[in-house]
Amino acid sequence: MNALPYYPRYPRDFFEGTAGMSLEEKGAYGLVLDLIYMMGARGLPDDPQYIAGQLGTSVRKWNSLRKSLIERGKLHSKDGIISNKRADKVKIKQRSYQDNQAENARGSNKNNTLVEPSRTDREEPKTEPNKIDDDSAGDGLTFRERIMVAAGHDASGITANGKIVGGRVEFTEFDKARTDLGLSEKEAVEVVTEIAARKRDGPAKSLRYFTDPLRQYAGAKNAPAVTAIAPTQLNAIEGGHNGKRPHDPDRIQRIVAAAATGTSRQDWG
Repeated sequence: MNALPYYPRYPRDFFEGTAGMSLEEKGAYGLVLDLIYMMGARGLPDDPQYIAGQLGTSVRKWNSLRKSLIERGKLHSKDGIISNKRADKVKIKQRSYQDNQAENARGSNKNNTLVEPSRTDREEPKTEPNKIDDDSAGDGLTFRERIMVAAGHDASGITANGKIVGGRVEFTEFDKARTDLGLSEKEAVEVVTEIAARKRDGPAKSLRYFTDPLRQYAGAKNAPAVTAIAPTQLNAIEGGHNGKRPHDPDRIQRIVAAAATGTSRQDWG
């Protein structure tokens, strides 16, 4: 397949997928994606000198950026080829489209002599979604990025007015509270998602908004087990005279105390 003269780029996915990366890493990542698409089916050789020359940087600097981008899951190196998950999908899709176009062109002359089928007999063309799954837009999100999305923000935490929610210090406090409370990352995301859904005046301006809900969830999770009271024991606790109970403001406290100790109403005093 020839090199692609252009390819789909989704700015929101790119910014969310590169949240937390430095300007150098983002710039190198974007340029390497261009190189991957430009090389087409043959792939981008994992040649430090060639890539560094295209990026206008030193081999040493590129090797450092390459290591970081691979560790982040943005790039992959196998059999001497640098690749990207989304780029591979786009190139496969493009190759399939080109193959279909070529097949249609070869069969066009033969089909000219055939009677055109009625509109009802034609197979409706299948529409392809405009967006292709991106490795940078979901599965590759860090815990912080998942919390930001659950809280109703972009994964980057950058708000419309340019402020940052969930910065390094704030997120460290949030994660420490989660750890101290013995909650898993999955539980924390679920709590934040539920609380954020109830907030009607827009996303929280700080992750501290979710600290108390985390405490409440942890308290409910770690509460002592509830034991059932047998009907006979309940009758003995409540007692009564012919179904009539005299007014007694302390009765509830005595019932609870009796249930806890296993005593009957005769022992109330």
